Amino acid sequence: MIPTMRVLLAGRDASQLSELEKVLVSGTSHILSLRHITSGNPDPLLNLPEPPETLIFCVTKAWEEELRALDQRPAARRPPTIVVGPENTAVMRMAMQVGARDYFSLPVPEYELRSSLKRIAEGAQADAGIRCAPLTAVINAKGGSGASIIAATLAHSLADRLEQRVALLDLDFQFGHLSSLFDLPADGGLIDAIVRSDSMDAVALEGHMLKHKSGLHILGDTSQQLIVPGDIDEGQLKKMIGVVRTGYDYVVADLPRQIDPVAGVVLESADTILLVVQQSIAHIQDARQMVRYLTTYLGIAPQRMKVVVNRWEKRLDLDVTDIRKTLEIEDVVCIPNDFAKVAESANLGTPLLEFAPSSPVSRSVVSLAESLSGKKVESGFGLGRVLRKLART
Repeated sequence: MIPTMRVLLAGRDASQLSELEKVLVSGTSHILSLRHITSGNPDPLLNLPEPPETLIFCVTKAWEEELRALDQRPAARRPPTIVVGPENTAVMRMAMQVGARDYFSLPVPEYELRSSLKRIAEGAQADAGIRCAPLTAVINAKGGSGASIIAATLAHSLADRLEQRVALLDLDFQFGHLSSLFDLPADGGLIDAIVRSDSMDAVALEGHMLKHKSGLHILGDTSQQLIVPGDIDEGQLKKMIGVVRTGYDYVVADLPRQIDPVAGVVLESADTILLVVQQSIAHIQDARQMVRYLTTYLGIAPQRMKVVVNRWEKRLDLDVTDIRKTLEIEDVVCIPNDFAKVAESANLGTPLLEFAPSSPVSRSVVSLAESLSGKKVESGFGLGRVLRKLART
């Protein structure tokens, strides 16, 4: 989750400010204010009642005077700054000398500007010591690939085997069913949590969660009315996810197969995206299209993606090398085919790790959980492990 910041967009050229405002309003959820400098003093921070957390400073042909005015302020009293100016190495050099974190020329690449703001926000968050749990988003490249089972088993593995405090988010607002995989009642409070995100902390949010005996907490929707993506406020969703990440060690989000503003909020915030496919040409073709959407329209680097090949069969012709080459993603994880056990587990509402703990699927997903978390499963079922599990519920 990218923390929300107060961002000041300042400069003398009104047309530049207008152009950048459109980019920032559509591409981020930061609190944006504008300052069109019309006085003789080009200092963008002059007489502000409250300094911004980030400054985007648009310089003009008088860039030397403008940057010098900013430089006259003590470095400790200048917010992290992004400078937008002409494509000129002299301007760029001076901008860096006065402490700019980044430099862009018009037209500003939207995704690069958004990434720059994200780095600044995450740096501020780290400096403040704010807890921010890793977020893994799981999404099908083609319908029916098994993303929900992967998400549920992954979250359960992190909670039960790796003893993490884990939140599982069921973000399919129309057909979400993750609670049924754990034999839990469908009475989650996802929509209410999103609506109340402005006034909610991690403790209050936990009251909206379903609790499984493993310690896993699940947040889904049980609204009886039809919810479509336009009904969800992206800013509130982003805040809610941020609250979740402050209260847990790890967050797993199960997404429906669609690219829309709601999915975009989650995918852009995710540390890792698991793209779930099956071993067929049709699945890989759809996965290639999905990767193109994620990289081109959301600016997500392929390094943040892992391909999870569900129901893997060694005897089939399509192998891992073909998948890597086609999708241009190196990290490919294969989950062996054990359809009968997985289907029976889902029908009974018994998590796969309980129903078939030694199955190839269970072992593979636990291994994936270890890889994502950087932790190893501790063997043994002693009193200490039992007490730790009770503490997480």
